Amino acid sequence: MYPLRMCVVCRARKEKEELIRVVKSPQGEIEIDFSFKAMGRGAYICKDKNCILAAQKRKAFERALRCGLDSEFYEKLGEMVSE
Repeated sequence: MYPLRMCVVCRARKEKEELIRVVKSPQGEIEIDFSFKAMGRGAYICKDKNCILAAQKRKAFERALRCGLDSEFYEKLGEMVSE
């Protein structure tokens, strides 16, 4: 059995390949981690448009990563899901 990760919005537990990982690097940069191995504080979200919209509304990543994010970041996440 693979390790399970939890979505910061809906709290669903899924395998990490089913989620999107967002990481805050030690330098403070926020990026989407496609390798699931980047150094830094990470948070996961479902590949679901509703979860992304709710994350923006609830400021879920701001709390999880302890930083401020702009709407451009959420637009980028939304584009990944629609692809």
